[in-house]
Amino acid sequence: MAKVALLIGVSEYEPDLTPLPAAAKDVEAMQRVLQHPEIGGFDEVKVLVNPQRHEMEEAIEILFDNRQTDDLLLLFFSGHGIKDENGKLYFAARNTRKNDKGVLVKATTVPASFVHDVMSNSYSNREVVILDCCFSGAFAEGMAAKDDGFVDVKNQLGGEGRAVLTSSTSTQFSFEQQGADTSTYTSYIIEGLETGAADRDEDGWISVDELHEYAAKKVQESTPAMKPEIYPVKGGFKIKLAQAPSNDPRLTYIREVDYWVEGGNGEISIAGRAALDALQETLKLSPEDAAGIETQVLAPIENKKIKLQRYELAFRNEIEQGFPLSDQASADLKRLQQLLGLRNEDIALIEVPIIAEQQSTPPVVVNSQYHQNNNFKYYVGACIIGIIGILVGGSGTVIYFFKTREISQPVVQPIVNSCTKETYTLSDRISLGEEILLKQDTNPDKEAGVKAFLEGKCQIAIDKLNLYRKANRPDPEALIYLNNAKARQQGERLKIAVSVPIGTNSNVAKEMLRGVAQAQDEVNSSGGINRKVLEVAIANDDNNSSEAQNIAKQFSNDQTILAVVGHNASEAAVPAAFEYKSGKLVMLSPTSFDQRLSGLSNYIFRTVNTNNLAKSLSDYKIKITAKTNIVICVDPESPDNKWFADEFTKVIEQANYKINPISCNLSDSTLDPNAIISQAIGSGADGLLLAPYINRIDKALEMARVSKGRLQLFSSPTMYTQQTLAEGKADVNGMVLAVPWYPQAILKHPFAQDAQKLWGGPVNWRTATTYDATKVIIAGLQNSNNREELQKTLHSPGFSVEGATGKIQFSQSGDRINNDIFLIKVQQRLGTDKYEFVPLQP
Repeated sequence: MAKVALLIGVSEYEPDLTPLPAAAKDVEAMQRVLQHPEIGGFDEVKVLVNPQRHEMEEAIEILFDNRQTDDLLLLFFSGHGIKDENGKLYFAARNTRKNDKGVLVKATTVPASFVHDVMSNSYSNREVVILDCCFSGAFAEGMAAKDDGFVDVKNQLGGEGRAVLTSSTSTQFSFEQQGADTSTYTSYIIEGLETGAADRDEDGWISVDELHEYAAKKVQESTPAMKPEIYPVKGGFKIKLAQAPSNDPRLTYIREVDYWVEGGNGEISIAGRAALDALQETLKLSPEDAAGIETQVLAPIENKKIKLQRYELAFRNEIEQGFPLSDQASADLKRLQQLLGLRNEDIALIEVPIIAEQQSTPPVVVNSQYHQNNNFKYYVGACIIGIIGILVGGSGTVIYFFKTREISQPVVQPIVNSCTKETYTLSDRISLGEEILLKQDTNPDKEAGVKAFLEGKCQIAIDKLNLYRKANRPDPEALIYLNNAKARQQGERLKIAVSVPIGTNSNVAKEMLRGVAQAQDEVNSSGGINRKVLEVAIANDDNNSSEAQNIAKQFSNDQTILAVVGHNASEAAVPAAFEYKSGKLVMLSPTSFDQRLSGLSNYIFRTVNTNNLAKSLSDYKIKITAKTNIVICVDPESPDNKWFADEFTKVIEQANYKINPISCNLSDSTLDPNAIISQAIGSGADGLLLAPYINRIDKALEMARVSKGRLQLFSSPTMYTQQTLAEGKADVNGMVLAVPWYPQAILKHPFAQDAQKLWGGPVNWRTATTYDATKVIIAGLQNSNNREELQKTLHSPGFSVEGATGKIQFSQSGDRINNDIFLIKVQQRLGTDKYEFVPLQP
């Protein structure tokens, strides 16, 4: 018995077909698990990447030719599947094209009928076909309207002893491909095999039906409109594809997490949390391993949440332009829905409450195809609250039932003169001083100070925190809590909040908290704001969209909080911004470059003007370095860095310089730096731009290490960290960055010198811009005593603040009107083995 696989991935096409960068990565990932002796255990795995038509046909024929009845044969295809006007299916090769009328040139494709014939002529009784296809139609003029949108895979490829798995059988949607990373469907096929989680009956083997069940469930959690299918015939259902590990503690934990996630509708309940904590101890899993597994299991659900947030943002923006929506706006939203892979039911749950804000009419009846119906009108009661349920009628109409209730006004709790604990629903993530969030930075004095704050013993809290700070000056949490205890002791105070990613990147969190703490300490030491001292609540959002939203809701509901500084990355800042918009709470974003924040709401502001950030770096590259062929290594999962790389690229291309076509995706777990750099240098590259997500700086540093000085390095502001210097060392020597601030940037402002004294060392741009965000709020509160007045003050043309980064004023969009951008580089400190950031001389 032999186990043989052929893996075909077509990512590059003629101009008639859209490139699918993920396809090449799909086959690489499949090859890894199938060849693994303890997983797939295949004897032979052949890989074809971007083959011509004749190469595909020949390889398929070889796969099924001259085989024995008990041989296991697997054909995997990732690429374009195309349906013609007669319903016949074709697979696109590298040279597949269409004629001038958009009709498929069939001689350039591999017909499904050819594959079916080859498989039927084989003696093997165990044949598996996995299709991760982006299906589309190729019809003659006038034929497209007759298409039913369905691809009949079963009859065109099915057969005895055979199983066919597909990512989708619809031509209606083009589902999201994750840059150069594996596609949605393949990623869950790999996950099910690699972890063993697809072994649903726990017999130590993963059969075809189990793999389908696992991948289909994960795909629909992430992309609901995408419906994977399986077509087994006479024995194909139970073909055993791979082994699953036995007595593996990680797999045991995966299954338990999956159980609690399913039972909790996508959330881990309190009981589930207790059960998982106990199991973690029993299995002797480290907290890091357990957290990683939970993140993996929850990933598709979180992915769907992000897609829903993207749609909500687009819908709100469109509806603010005009209501009812124009035909073009409806068409654009329908296209977005398709690209995100969302069902009509999903978007209706977003749209109905938003429409309810627009006009008051009887309950709404929403046709499921309303985006295509030009005569559709929205009807909804403005005071209707809460969706009770959804019934899908036989005619395709989705009917919503509502109940009404009175909207109670928020109760403003007075701030009293005590250290009494203020309780938040998310008590483990928000603290005014009653809990240590920076758990790695503590000692008995800090613990005693926090305990005293919780018990209402202000003076003891002050004394203990002062003692702690003498030995731990760099800890900003302690200084904020110290000032909060003093504020509680004094009585009259104003409260703001800050949200940072403590759990996922404590260094970045501390950089931001130092800015807030320094501004709070300065204003309170000088008498406060109109004789009221400033109190700051700290939140840990982990740069997670769901956590950020929950925190934003808590802050919005607490009417004593007048403004928020944060959040760090776009993943947290954008979803939180919607909550602040709803709660009419000012948010000052000090570190996000995401353009979606621009003009989102009158309550959203940014302390960094991003317009010239990427342009300054690209101009330097063009005018000074004269590098003519640059490779872009970007993390597409970081909207901030994706935007930075796109802006950098735009300027380079406008100057008629070359961007190297090599794809370098820093979020790709299978990324091979050696291969990328080798290809880059081989294709004439002389420069490398690094734009990583803040938690993947190590990936960027590995690219720099492999480069070994052969490529001039450039980077986004993300790389301005101590990690870059400490770990990168000589590998990043000479790297050029564009940043909104560095210690010697504005000599007339005392911020840098004061920061050095306060923290016992230098600070970076995140500290400066967060300090400025807090200073803006402080200045605004001098003239305002509630949320609405504060946002009006900040929007006022006469409002300005001299901050660490210069003069701060805001446009009506909430963007900073202007600020200088500085170019710095990494340089070895003379006479040492250490490296530092220094300004480039003009």
